[in-house]
Amino acid sequence: MCGIWALAGGAATTSEVRTEHTDAFMRIVGRGPDLTVIEKVAPTVHLGFHRLAIVMPGDQPSQQPIVGDGFSVVCNGEIYNHKQIKDEFPLANVRNGGSDCAAIVHSFVGNKGDLRAACASLDGVFAFVMADQDRVYIGRDPMGVRPLFYGFAADGALVVGSEVKCISNLVERIEYFPPGSCATFIPAMKTRALQIHKYWSIPTIADKFVTMDAAQVLIRDVLIKSVEKRLMGNRHFGFMLSGGLDSSLIASIATKFLKHTPHAFSVGFEDSPDLEAARQVAEYLSIPHHVLVITPKQCIDVIPEVVNALETFDPLIIRCGIAHYLLCKHISETSDVKVLLSGEGADELFGSYAYMQRAPNAFHLHKEIIRRMTHLHQYDVLRCDRSTSCHGLEIRVPFLDKKMIDLVGRLPPTYKLIEKRKKRKMEKSAFEGWLPSEVLWRSKEGFAEALGKTDLGEIIHEYATKLISEEEFGARHELFPDRTPETKEEFWYRSIFEQCYPLEKIVHVVHTKVYKTAAWHLTEEKENLAKLLVNSDDESKMSEEEMRELRRKAATTLNSGVVA
Repeated sequence: MCGIWALAGGAATTSEVRTEHTDAFMRIVGRGPDLTVIEKVAPTVHLGFHRLAIVMPGDQPSQQPIVGDGFSVVCNGEIYNHKQIKDEFPLANVRNGGSDCAAIVHSFVGNKGDLRAACASLDGVFAFVMADQDRVYIGRDPMGVRPLFYGFAADGALVVGSEVKCISNLVERIEYFPPGSCATFIPAMKTRALQIHKYWSIPTIADKFVTMDAAQVLIRDVLIKSVEKRLMGNRHFGFMLSGGLDSSLIASIATKFLKHTPHAFSVGFEDSPDLEAARQVAEYLSIPHHVLVITPKQCIDVIPEVVNALETFDPLIIRCGIAHYLLCKHISETSDVKVLLSGEGADELFGSYAYMQRAPNAFHLHKEIIRRMTHLHQYDVLRCDRSTSCHGLEIRVPFLDKKMIDLVGRLPPTYKLIEKRKKRKMEKSAFEGWLPSEVLWRSKEGFAEALGKTDLGEIIHEYATKLISEEEFGARHELFPDRTPETKEEFWYRSIFEQCYPLEKIVHVVHTKVYKTAAWHLTEEKENLAKLLVNSDDESKMSEEEMRELRRKAATTLNSGVVA
């Protein structure tokens, strides 16, 4: 995990960046505490880089900017096929060319300046800014696993950064750079727009017609390779075990390939049954297991920090981010682990959330999977990135590998829609022997709900009810006319958020609708209540209070999906 930043063009650009620029850049120093660099690489272009040393820590070739053939680049990412690209398109005299991210320059030059072809050739996760003497080139990985934002300053300068907080005070309006896209900017033209082009899209057509058994084999092979390629680096690896299948399966695969013993970490309230399930997995894999027992008070106290870190006011992302944030802080303070592997993205990819399994038919499930995947960079991927990066950790997500998405996204959606009370053979046998059977078949709780028998959502709801007076809540439409909070919990988050960020610059970037609808236009807003599973045809009969109860709950999954 690293942090990148760029300043390009503008009437006031000088040979040195100003204090307000460096102050903004330093707001994301947690992303890379090992090295900080701001370098002028062209007459009107400065590139900034905060380094978290993962591959070749402390070694000069892994530093940035990377410079070669007249191009300078800073990148937050990992390019897994960097050796193949460097071999195919060799370049001489590349400064810091030992970095895997040097493959960006190699590919761009080798593809004769075709930015889309260069980005498409990269197998990995990345957000980069590259410059020559005349142009600035920007690219982001297919699913937006690595974040990237941009905006224009009052003098017309383009400002790009890894997080909102490092550009918000410098630009007039903040935009996220879209996943699977690239763009070119010419500072001399003094335009205040980017010409953004897609180089990759989530597959929308289920055109891979294979048997269930063949799909099982393909998924197993692709996932194993996806995990294996993400083990590059010589820092200590770890897993965040929730006791569910996704994280446990990734841990099982990675443990077979890592040379050094990884460590597992779990978090929960004292009465959490998931801690026992996580312990079983760690014991089965013969790896050390560290448990962080937290209290409701700790969860409440840390919420302002979480809102600031996550850069959103979506209630479910914040609630799920609390435990994630606390655990990452604990890992950073008590261990040498720097890289975490996660099972994020599996539920969206396989359509295994409970509400998704209630789709009217396989076609609507397929549509909802595409919708959720399209916005994933604004939800769970965002939560994972910000919760880890602010503590100097890096997270890797094998389920969101480009090849994995291309395979699963094109499988018949009927393979993902589960018949009631019927466990499919593919689930049982795809990774048989890789985990204890009770874990393989266990229903996975959402991260927030997995904390214990006491519901975190209810704890926060009760606290917010006492914190926010009826008078304050009654004025919510005047205070927050756009996306007015519907509960006091949402009111609290929104109030904290607006203390941290200029809403008028960022409100359009904060997505809050994924959990409030579905591709088939049902009215429920969350995917997790057994009540909805029991009364699947009675949504229209729910009262407003019952609907608000749904919003206080976090996501859960069925025992579903091709591998989940």
